[in-house]
Amino acid sequence: MKSEDAVLSAIAIFTLVFLFLLVSSDDTILDADDENNWAITDICLDDHNSLATHEHVQIEIVINGSKVSIGPNIGIGDPGCSGMRGIHTHDNTGKLHIETPSPMDAPLGAFFQIWGESFSEEVIMGNYSDETHEVVLTVNGEVNYLYDSYMMMDGDQIEIEYRSL
Repeated sequence: MKSEDAVLSAIAIFTLVFLFLLVSSDDTILDADDENNWAITDICLDDHNSLATHEHVQIEIVINGSKVSIGPNIGIGDPGCSGMRGIHTHDNTGKLHIETPSPMDAPLGAFFQIWGESFSEEVIMGNYSDETHEVVLTVNGEVNYLYDSYMMMDGDQIEIEYRSL
């Protein structure tokens, strides 16, 4: 009986260790996926000189039928950057300025990261999709399923809508 108890105890311990390692590694993978390290969010420009890119994108956000104001100076004079981030606004028209010293990707999610707002296929500015609501991204009039990873292009017309199903 004692040897059976020892074997069962060993199996139980190995099972618990295995489950712990499985849960721990999944958390690490999820945490890595949640953090987007887009190079453009680290850009801090002092002025408009020596730019490799200077593009514009128009964005509109609608939550439950109400247009959200996208304020002026998002990405300008932020903590850690007294100048302009690689994606920023100058006014409240929803016009994004993408300005970089070298060519680089400008994912839509990078603007929201700079702004300090949430955006993905599941959430827009704290409004989560569920059984009664959805987040819909359209780019130039076409539904787009890339959400935060969509690479913005000069002249894009982007609309993000949170609406009832």
